[in-house]
Amino acid sequence: MDIPDAVLGKLILVSTGTVFVILVFWINTYPFIDTDLTLYRYIPDPKWALLFCAIWGLFFIGGLMSFTLYHIYPYL
Repeated sequence: MDIPDAVLGKLILVSTGTVFVILVFWINTYPFIDTDLTLYRYIPDPKWALLFCAIWGLFFIGGLMSFTLYHIYPYL
């Protein structure tokens, strides 16, 4: 099943925007939640969000480097 480029682009844009909004809301509101609320136990520490973004960034940059080196290797 082929997905048209326009639909795939919209799907990527919506998913990226959703993750961005959730992470920003999570990191920006965490310091203002009282520790005595029961909700506080279910919200992970923001360091995990930042760690996830850092690890994802490393994989992304590593993937770009691997892809580039694989394709330019014959010309070196």
